[in-house]
Amino acid sequence: MTRSTSLFVLALLSVAALAAGCAGAQQTTPDNVLSAGGLTPNVKDKDAGLVAVAPGFDIKKYKTIVVTQLPVTDKMDDDGDRRFGAEMSAFFQAELVRHLRGSGLFVKVVNTGESAFQPGAEPALKVGGAITRLGRGSQAVRYLVGFGAGAARAQADIQFVEAQSGKVVMVTADRRKADAGAFGGSDREHLRESFDDMARDLAKFLVRLSKGEAPRE
Repeated sequence: MTRSTSLFVLALLSVAALAAGCAGAQQTTPDNVLSAGGLTPNVKDKDAGLVAVAPGFDIKKYKTIVVTQLPVTDKMDDDGDRRFGAEMSAFFQAELVRHLRGSGLFVKVVNTGESAFQPGAEPALKVGGAITRLGRGSQAVRYLVGFGAGAARAQADIQFVEAQSGKVVMVTADRRKADAGAFGGSDREHLRESFDDMARDLAKFLVRLSKGEAPRE
C-alpha cells in the first residue's frame, strides 16, 4: 500500500468514526420496569419508551411542574461510582428542567435542586422516580469489538404525581444504549447524551399528549 493510499484510508476511517459519534444513543426496550399508584408502563411510545396513563389525566390543566432529582438505584460498587451516579442524576434533572421549559407547556418549571416548592391551590405536577440502570460499559471493548459490545446503558423510570393529592397520574420507562464514537467514546459523554435524549423525547411526548395524541410506536 502506498503512502498516499494509506493516508486516504486513515482519513476515511476518521470520517467514519466521527460520523458514528453523531449517531446518538439508541432507544431500547426497558426491563424490570417500576409500577407506581397502580400503574405499570406497558404501552410502547416512539418518544417516551413505555407508558401508562391514568384515566382522565389531562396534562393541560397543570401550569406548574416540579422536577425532583431521580436517585440512582442501580448497584454502585464504590465511592467513585456513587459520585458518578450523583453527577448523572443531577445532569438528568437539569436536562428535564431545560427541555420542559422549552416545551412551552408550563408556566412554571421548578428545579428542586435550586429552589423549594410548596403545593398551593393551583394544580401542579411533580416529576420523580429513579434511574434504575446506569451501566458505564467499556470504552476498550466498544473500540476494539464494536457491534454493540461494551455499550453504556441507562434507564429511567419516571412518575408523574399530582402535587396536591399525591395521586400518580402517569408513569414512563425509557432505556437507552450508546456505543458509537471515536475510539469507543467515553462513558460520561455516552450517558450524558442518553439522559439528554431521554429528557428531550419525554418533553416531545408531553407535547403530543397535550394535543390529544395517545401513546404510539
